[in-house]
Amino acid sequence: MTERDHILREEKETLFKQAEKYRSDVKKRQKNFILDFMTLICGAVFLVCVIELSFYYVGSFRYKKSMNELSDAIGGGIAADAQKKTVSSPENRDVLVFPDEEAHELIGYVSRFDDEVSVTWREKYAYLTEFNHDCIGYLEIPDTLLSGPVMFTPEWYDKYLWKNFSGQYEHRGLPFLDAATQIGKSQNYIIYGHNMNDGMNFGSLPGYLKKSYCEEHPYVYFNTAVSEGVYQVMYVSRSRVFKVNEEGFRFYQYGGVLTENQFNTYLREMAKLSLYSTGVTAEWGDELISLVTCDHYVEDGRLVIVCKRVQ
Repeated sequence: MTERDHILREEKETLFKQAEKYRSDVKKRQKNFILDFMTLICGAVFLVCVIELSFYYVGSFRYKKSMNELSDAIGGGIAADAQKKTVSSPENRDVLVFPDEEAHELIGYVSRFDDEVSVTWREKYAYLTEFNHDCIGYLEIPDTLLSGPVMFTPEWYDKYLWKNFSGQYEHRGLPFLDAATQIGKSQNYIIYGHNMNDGMNFGSLPGYLKKSYCEEHPYVYFNTAVSEGVYQVMYVSRSRVFKVNEEGFRFYQYGGVLTENQFNTYLREMAKLSLYSTGVTAEWGDELISLVTCDHYVEDGRLVIVCKRVQ
């Protein structure tokens, strides 16, 4: 090998090493860029999650505070009043007068349990409707976070799906009655509410998936503009919203005023769907409420708590 060949060989080796180093540097820079980019993305996602969680829990705190303030304003809800009241004790009662006649034009006859409503509830209801005429009642399950107003706007039945008591946007919403409801006439009051992870609105209802929880919370208190009622949990059922061409029992079509056949059909089908037996039964002439919330065990799943009026 001549000296010229030796020099050319060394130059080739040098150029090859330089090219290898360049490729290595490019790959390193690319790797570092990807790592930096992924770190930036992860940091941004983490920051967004922190902000979202902060807003969620701050919103949860404010919502809970507002519900507590509303409950305190009417003397701590309605359950305590019902527990103190006895049928044979006429004290603090008055003839039936709709507290705010301009709030709704929906009053018919009341259930067989009530010929009159107490002065205490009339005062509480008048306070609620003073702030919002869409309020038609109050719902409470003792020793849970469920204690608050029930809304009724049949011309826009899910108006309070995303609104608070002041009418402002709130993704927790408020419980609201089905559009088919006729106050004082309905055999089955269907009440909808969000299943919130923080337990607000209907977020406490999934507890009923366990029979032990039902045994600890067997009674639901629901007052309307014309009635004060105590209801006992009868069925804890899972169902879903069916598409147009799908077959299945559409429980949500059995609210409001029912015929005897419709009432019995509803009881029979919900009993089939019930997760366990409570020992509570009903018959034609009884009044029901059905609390409905989302249940993600299937797509468009619903949890339905059917309760019978016992007082």
